[in-house]
Amino acid sequence: MSLEYRISLKPTASEVTRFNAWLDEKFAQSRLEKSLAADLKLCLNEVMANLISYGFAGTVEPLALVEIRLRPGYASATVADNGVYFDIREFNSSKARDLMNGDPGGFGIALIKERASRINYQRDGGLNRLEIVCEASP
Repeated sequence: MSLEYRISLKPTASEVTRFNAWLDEKFAQSRLEKSLAADLKLCLNEVMANLISYGFAGTVEPLALVEIRLRPGYASATVADNGVYFDIREFNSSKARDLMNGDPGGFGIALIKERASRINYQRDGGLNRLEIVCEASP
């Protein structure tokens, strides 16, 4: 059985608490494996942090819509936002991933790339659409 949910957010720090409570509720309702829920939640929190910090320069009314799809062994999310163009797949993080010695920035994106099974991106009609898929190992 596959379940789909969506939430509309203003990308502000105060919305993150509401977003995480919503995620936890939906994960519990779906009985998704805890490891997949944790991976998807980590990825989505990193996306939200980046949107809040960098994604809406010059955007008059910033908005993000998150849709999640959950079923046994599979969790995915699509984040649609009206912020600046940013294809996460094109961002290459530093090879030196040591927090003390590496270049600043990019650690959240590296975490997303490590935890996600697949990442898709497209820009359509002034919207970024980032899809993150987390699947159980066979």
